[in-house]
Amino acid sequence: MINAVGRDIPDAVLAETGKTVFRGSRHFDGYSYEKTAVKARARIGGEGSKLEKDLQEVLRKCNAHDGMTISFHHHFREGDLVAMQVMQAIHDMGFKNITICASSLSKAQDALVPMLEDGTVTHIESSGVRGKIGEAISEGKLQGIAILRSHGGRVRAIETGETKIDIAFIGAPSCDEYGNCRAVGGNSNCGVLSYSAIDAEYAEYVVVLTDCLVPFPNFPADISMTDVDYVLKVDAIGDPEKIATGAARPVTDRRKLMMAESCAKFIAATPYFKEGFTFQTGIGGAASATALCLSEKMREKNIHMGFGAGGMSKPMCDLLDEGLVSCLLDTQDFDLPSIENLISHPKHFSISTKEYADPFCKGAVVNKLDFV
Repeated sequence: MINAVGRDIPDAVLAETGKTVFRGSRHFDGYSYEKTAVKARARIGGEGSKLEKDLQEVLRKCNAHDGMTISFHHHFREGDLVAMQVMQAIHDMGFKNITICASSLSKAQDALVPMLEDGTVTHIESSGVRGKIGEAISEGKLQGIAILRSHGGRVRAIETGETKIDIAFIGAPSCDEYGNCRAVGGNSNCGVLSYSAIDAEYAEYVVVLTDCLVPFPNFPADISMTDVDYVLKVDAIGDPEKIATGAARPVTDRRKLMMAESCAKFIAATPYFKEGFTFQTGIGGAASATALCLSEKMREKNIHMGFGAGGMSKPMCDLLDEGLVSCLLDTQDFDLPSIENLISHPKHFSISTKEYADPFCKGAVVNKLDFV
């Protein structure tokens, strides 16, 4: 069937996913829907602790089963240790036909490939697939379909019930015994937990893995105790030094710098480049460098940015420190300086991915952007 941009989508894919072809974003303007129901469990009295000692026991308590859907977030990027700890336990327990719904997958999860081949994992839903997992999918080693969505589209799929998460696993740099999570305050700070907020709200069970237990209450919490079922203390959840790897390294490639300079010139030549303009940059080398080049244009014309949004890196934080941008709306931190800036600067705000880009909500930050 032909979609709104002229691509022929195989009928077999539509039948397996239950989807219809894309008919254009404007088709959904004003669209109304019912959010999916969430099973809730009361927790009355008790010892005031959700601490568990064994991951396999936690899986049993969460009714782990063949064919379940589990989720992970990618705020630790290439330093993530949570996903493979969980998947190894699932593999050891013999579960099959697992769907992984991750905000992104990278080479930190390369060890998943044998689990694709033996049928432990048969479906993947993500906003990005890199490394050996991407190669394995391209080579047909995944038995089911891989669905890639935008970050906002992932929120929509969970909220509408298109994707139903049985168990969400959240790596938290600090957590108290009752489940209040923060993305800072521990050994493996990642800055924000924006991608996992929707998982915590809609998953049937929510399990927090942390390598830093702190006294109750761990406030202000990025993920609240009201959404958490179990807390598991592990040796390590991630290596924060590996957040600033790959595309997050400082840009020295002359070709990428030339691209960034051209982008900044183009932005400065448009009528949208005026006092209070809004801007988002990603973590690609040229994209990060564009923020640096753009700052020169802003100083030349004495123009200030209204807000900067999306994933943050040092160049964007430098704009905030200099007063060239009024505030930052942060969904992910790509390097250690951006994490430190989030902790120290009162105008560096953490926002959820729903607030950032959910297309089925009453207003998202992406709708307010002039440049991306």
